[in-house]
Amino acid sequence: MLVQLELLLDLQHIDLELGELVAEAEILPKRIQELEDEKESAKSEVRDSEVRLEEKQKARQKLERDLEDHGARLKDLESKRLVIKTNEEYAALTHEIGFTTQDISKTEDAALELMESESNIKRELAAAQESAATRAGEIDVKIGELTSELERLNDAIAIKRDERLRISTRIDKQTLLRYDRILASKGDFAVARIADGACEGCYVRLPAQMVIEVRKADRFIECESCGRILCWKPERDDG
Repeated sequence: MLVQLELLLDLQHIDLELGELVAEAEILPKRIQELEDEKESAKSEVRDSEVRLEEKQKARQKLERDLEDHGARLKDLESKRLVIKTNEEYAALTHEIGFTTQDISKTEDAALELMESESNIKRELAAAQESAATRAGEIDVKIGELTSELERLNDAIAIKRDERLRISTRIDKQTLLRYDRILASKGDFAVARIADGACEGCYVRLPAQMVIEVRKADRFIECESCGRILCWKPERDDG
C-alpha cells in the first residue's frame, strides 16, 4: 500500500505541475487574440480616415461640377444681354445673373472649406497610418513571443502527460480510479497530508485514532470531511 501511495504522490506532483502549465497555456490564445484585435482596431482607424477623405473628395468633385454648370449658365446669361430688347427683360436677366453669381460664390466657398477639410483629414490619415504601422510591428513581435511561449508550454504539457501516463500505468486500476474521481471532484489535489492533526485539504481536525491508522499506511483512508486520501508524509523530504 505504501508503494501505491508513493506513486499517487508522484502522480499528484505531476498533476499539479500539469495544471499550472495548462492554466498558463489557456491564457495565451486569448492574449494573442486581444493583440490581433488591437492591431485590427488601429487598421480600422486608418480605414475610417480613408472613408472620410473619400467622402470629402466626392463632395468637392460634385461642387466642382456645380461650378462648371453655374459658369456655363452665367456665360449663357451674359450672352443674352446682346439680344435684350426691353427694360423688363434686362432687369429680369440682371436679377438672374445676380443669383447665379451668388451661387458661384457660395459654391466656391464650400469647395474651399472642403479642400481645407481634406487637408486636415490627409494629415490625420498619415498620422494614423504611421501609428498603425508602428503599433502593428510592436504587436507582431509580441505575438511572436507569445506564440513561441505557447509552443513551449504545449511541448511541456505533452511531456508531463507522458510522465503521467508512465506513472499511472504502475498504479492499481481501482486506486487510480479512486484518485481521479477525488481529483475531478476537488479540482486541486486528491491526496492531503496530515499536519498538526488536521487534514491539509479542508483543515478539519482528525480523530487521533484516524491519524494513527493513516500513519500505518496499510490501507487508504479518506478524510471524513473532504473525502481526500490522507497521507502522513506526502513529501519525500519530510523527517
